[in-house]
Amino acid sequence: MHIYRFKFTFEEQDDFLREFELGSEQTFEEFHNAITANLGLEKGMLSSFFITDSRFRKKREISLIDMSPEELPERDDEEHQEEKMLVMKDAVVSDFIDDPHQKLLYVYDYLNYWTFYLEMLKIAPANPKESYPRVSRSLGEVPRELTAKAHQLSGDDSGFDLGFDEDQYDPEDLKSLENDDFLDEEGGGSFDEFDEEKF
Repeated sequence: MHIYRFKFTFEEQDDFLREFELGSEQTFEEFHNAITANLGLEKGMLSSFFITDSRFRKKREISLIDMSPEELPERDDEEHQEEKMLVMKDAVVSDFIDDPHQKLLYVYDYLNYWTFYLEMLKIAPANPKESYPRVSRSLGEVPRELTAKAHQLSGDDSGFDLGFDEDQYDPEDLKSLENDDFLDEEGGGSFDEFDEEKF
């Protein structure tokens, strides 16, 4: 087996760099899992790889999940392959490499659309002592805004406090209000006695 070494950079941070090595027969889902694990991101967040040309113009999308609007009839012709949504778990990396410096985009979290740039650096024989995919080089920290927004959108509870303490709430307190003098018409607290002309 051969490995592909990819340079991985982030659009918002110039000093951020990772180099990933990936087996030629591994899938884009394995690549996605390696990226999210290294960066401390949620692997279930909607993400896609895009096969691009040399100027990073998108040509084909490979998504984490199948988001096709409807089930397409089973056909094996080339036209059908173009319209069918590609899914990471079924897409082997070597099937989409047609350039020794192949470029791709990796988009994480569709709401914020964080975009990473990938460029293949080299093809080399796999080291039998290593397991792939792996990170061969790492520079720069993951931007805080990336991890903060990603965790927030994936359902992380920020502990927003409305000032209501359930432990201190007693249903009997509501009953006591019903007998309160303020709501007792004989006690002079009736809303019927409100006179707008006084104001």
